[in-house]
Amino acid sequence: MNVPAELFVVLILSILCGVLGVFLLAHRGVRMMHGGLLYRLSIGLAAVGIALSLSTAARVLSLDPIWSDGLQVVALLVLFYIGYSAWLSAHQMTGEA
Repeated sequence: MNVPAELFVVLILSILCGVLGVFLLAHRGVRMMHGGLLYRLSIGLAAVGIALSLSTAARVLSLDPIWSDGLQVVALLVLFYIGYSAWLSAHQMTGEA
């Protein structure tokens, strides 16, 4: 099985992205800010890293391209949701009494 170099690099980087997100979630300071921006970005980093790792693994194993593309779409949707929810929480307007 001959794996192209760029797929190998993408696989390693996406695995490291997921590991970094999980380590950030395990950090006590990030857990104390549950619901904060750093917490949400850590969840997004872990989810995107895992989804991209699975996508690249599907390409390396020469599975049907629909699986790899589907996992990339999932990664983009998770990234959009995390970014949008973080943007909403940063721009909440407090009601004046």
